[in-house]
Amino acid sequence: MADLIQGLDGPRTAQQELFYDLEDASAVIRWAVGELTDMAEFRRTPDEAMALMKMGALLEVQRHKLAGYADEVKAGGIVRAKACETR
Repeated sequence: MADLIQGLDGPRTAQQELFYDLEDASAVIRWAVGELTDMAEFRRTPDEAMALMKMGALLEVQRHKLAGYADEVKAGGIVRAKACETR
């Protein structure tokens, strides 16, 4: 798998595409959790703050799952047969 992640000057393999899509999704969720946390701490009523913190906690759980899947892809434990056709 390590050889699939190197040599990124050409088109990505299906495996690389999956890995980077999972990494990107995890990063977006990490950013959203930070924004929700800021909103909850500084700009909301107590009830709204609790709801925002709960949303952040749920997103953080999902982010950890996606990061774990990305690690599995990188290690070769999850293999994608072909690239997504929707791009």
